[in-house]
Amino acid sequence: MNLIKVKLVLVFMLVGLLGSAQQVKRVISLTPSITENIYLIGAKSKLVGCTSYCTQAVKDGVEQTGSTVNVNIEKVFALKPDIVLTMKLTKDQDVAAMRKLGIKVEVMETPKTFDGICEQTLHIAKLVGATEEADKVVSSAKASVDAIRKKSANTNKSKIFFQIGASPIFTVLQNTYMDDFITICNGENIANGMNKGTITRESVLVKNPDVIVIAAMGGFGVEEQKVWNTYKGMSAVKKEKVFIISSETSCSPTPANFVSALEDVYKFVNE
Repeated sequence: MNLIKVKLVLVFMLVGLLGSAQQVKRVISLTPSITENIYLIGAKSKLVGCTSYCTQAVKDGVEQTGSTVNVNIEKVFALKPDIVLTMKLTKDQDVAAMRKLGIKVEVMETPKTFDGICEQTLHIAKLVGATEEADKVVSSAKASVDAIRKKSANTNKSKIFFQIGASPIFTVLQNTYMDDFITICNGENIANGMNKGTITRESVLVKNPDVIVIAAMGGFGVEEQKVWNTYKGMSAVKKEKVFIISSETSCSPTPANFVSALEDVYKFVNE
């Protein structure tokens, strides 16, 4: 009898959660990747506020509420959201201020793996009531990633340097979702074992990568590509494998962006 009661309670809780998600009609996103996920899962009609860096949403005329780090609390309150979605970069005091005003705020971690990206997309979908489309998006992305993983298993292992910053030079580290671009393509990250992302040009030369991938963040990509190509003795330069990748796909964690960037890395490694 007790077991039956427990099951009934769980059912009612699930129904309540699903019902509350369906009631969410006004969403504010304080992070570009969350905004992209909202578009991806077909919930853009619920988006009433976004950051000034949410390119597509801004083009679509969605109200701007500052940035992830500098939130316009008054604007957020005026938009009367059912929920505000953000990442850890938002200041604790801003999150506390919104909650004090009675606003529901969901703060998420930056995903550390491709699987984590998929889980976060599904979590966002549950919060805003768009699980059906999210399931399709995630299933499609996982199938694409699995296909590349299988193809890469039969390739030679390459040493890869993935650069995501300059002055100082910054590299992709292990235990980040961007490291998955490397490992899924059967590559070895030259930054393996490092605890900090800064790296000197001399250290990169000593590690002698076979492939260099530069995220075009901040527009420094072209200049960095020119500089690396002056080191004629480096394996990546000899093989003509110094590439620029879109920061919009590689640095913004959604399932679709991850697949797009992974396809690029696979081509870079194997072309």
